[in-house]
Amino acid sequence: MTKTKNSRSSRQRYSLRLHRALFAAVACGGFFSLAHAAGDISGTLIRTCSNQLNGAAYGDAVLNDLRSAKFPSPRTGGFKIASVEQVWLALPSYCLIKGTIQPASPGGIDPAVKAPDYRVPDINYQVYIPSQWNGKFVQLGGGGFAWSADVVAADLQANQQFSPSVQGPALSNYAVVLSDAGAGDSSKAFDPQFVRPGKQLGDVPRQEAVKNFGQDAIKKSLDVGLYLVKKLTGTTPTDTYFVGISTGGRQALKAIANWPDAYDGVIAGAPPVDETNLLKALEVPAVVNDWVVNWNSSAAMLTSLFGQDVSAQTLSDALGATSRHLANVAIESGANYDGYNRLLDALAPVWNVKPGDLGDFFDAAASQKRAGKKGKKIIIYQGTSDFLVPCTQAGKFVSQLTRKATAGEIKDSVRTYFIEDYSHGFYNTNSLLKRIGLSAMQLNWNAVSDLDRWVHDDNAGAGAPSLARNASGAIPANQALSAWGCLAAD
Repeated sequence: MTKTKNSRSSRQRYSLRLHRALFAAVACGGFFSLAHAAGDISGTLIRTCSNQLNGAAYGDAVLNDLRSAKFPSPRTGGFKIASVEQVWLALPSYCLIKGTIQPASPGGIDPAVKAPDYRVPDINYQVYIPSQWNGKFVQLGGGGFAWSADVVAADLQANQQFSPSVQGPALSNYAVVLSDAGAGDSSKAFDPQFVRPGKQLGDVPRQEAVKNFGQDAIKKSLDVGLYLVKKLTGTTPTDTYFVGISTGGRQALKAIANWPDAYDGVIAGAPPVDETNLLKALEVPAVVNDWVVNWNSSAAMLTSLFGQDVSAQTLSDALGATSRHLANVAIESGANYDGYNRLLDALAPVWNVKPGDLGDFFDAAASQKRAGKKGKKIIIYQGTSDFLVPCTQAGKFVSQLTRKATAGEIKDSVRTYFIEDYSHGFYNTNSLLKRIGLSAMQLNWNAVSDLDRWVHDDNAGAGAPSLARNASGAIPANQALSAWGCLAAD
């Protein structure tokens, strides 16, 4: 037994020496910026990132210290750890925890749902903690209807949806949390089955699963992530950011609208801030199946990739399962023929974000600066040829934001980028002819690094994604937004 332990200990020491040598070699090559300077917590993670945590369950009360009195967190039914992985030969090595957050509804039975056999789904989460940690924390948003992709795949943080640069260099030194908002793997057919019929139409927006997708899962996941990072490292992160595109971009803005004291900054890519109106614009197909939906989704993406406009009919067919399902929910909840629009109106306060909702964030930012502390920042980016979330959504949002906030608040806290020939997470082929070395999926921009520097230095220079029409990050005038097709006539 002693020999086995000694052998295991030797392997661990060798793995750590190998990891440190590799990290030093890369760092000396300038791969990591000073903004992401990291400390070695390998010794701590060896002790705390243990398989003995598998199956551990925690009550909701352990999250109380993370709940603000002014902006309270939604309650959970507790949370569990399903698996713990120690990966020592990655660069950097890391601890990965996967688990579930249970619903607050007792037994998962939601009184706002019509079907008596329905149960509120758990929220699946993942927490990544690197051995070379910069002491900072990033919450990732989902894509589609709350994408359930992994934080780490094949030992690399490679999902480009979540960071508009090469993911490893951008986030490898941050602790990270990602959750599926309780929606599960619903992106296959863009079919949000977590929205269920209610006894009445007004019951639907009160459903726990609907609120989880719209907003509550954001803070539930943040609280669990911060608790576990503190538990395993013994340290509270110095900075907390939210990074997301599409649904994740909307979640980023929802996060600071509802819990402005919890975040130091956000990056919101192509945010469907008026999601219900986007769904309203779709015709409800009479018949929808996964084959039709997936075919038209692929067709829409390929059409956009080759620089062509996606027709309203193709987009409607691509999102047909979503609109059809919501129409059925409305009908089963007792609505009449216009129930689809009425249901979306009822969901709007839970799902959508308005410029005025960010008032508390600007107040918190100003208060923090008066106290001589770091800033609070927002970065929004949007493609001008986005086939899925119209550029007009971001354009209208930032235009109205200038009416809701003072010029000083905007200048000190908001940067926006409108990107030519950029669609929903990728450049179309037109742009590849204009910029040598530009790949379809990459913005050639480390937005996370830019955000981090700006939070700590108000005078930090603005980076910019490739082909940004406004490289300064200043909110464009309405005339420019209109010329780019990003501001519809009122």
